[in-house]
Amino acid sequence: METYKATLKHDTGKVTLTVVSLSGKQGAVQQITTAEGCPECAIVDIVKLANTAKQDEMKATTIEEAKIMAKDKSLEKQNKGKAIYIIYCNRTEYFYVDTDSLIRLWERLIGYYENGVYTAEKSHS
Repeated sequence: METYKATLKHDTGKVTLTVVSLSGKQGAVQQITTAEGCPECAIVDIVKLANTAKQDEMKATTIEEAKIMAKDKSLEKQNKGKAIYIIYCNRTEYFYVDTDSLIRLWERLIGYYENGVYTAEKSHS
């Protein structure tokens, strides 16, 4: 998993986006063009950001480990009233704990903690 910072030029000016990609720089470019509905030439700059320890800290190999991490994070003072999501990634086969609820096609929301209370995602089968 790599994080990229991209600058796009729009008719109304420039915008900066941060994109997480499992498919390298080209995957990040594809995500941007799809999400923004723009041609590749609109991306005037894209740079890979250094992996942060935070990404590794918020990664778990089991659902039980992820639930413990999410519950602890939800009880932190700065996260009061925020949902802490548990997301499973089919590509990496890891569970990720995050305040960002963005779910990509290859990911599945497991549930979330808010103020120490767990809510499981309803099955959509």
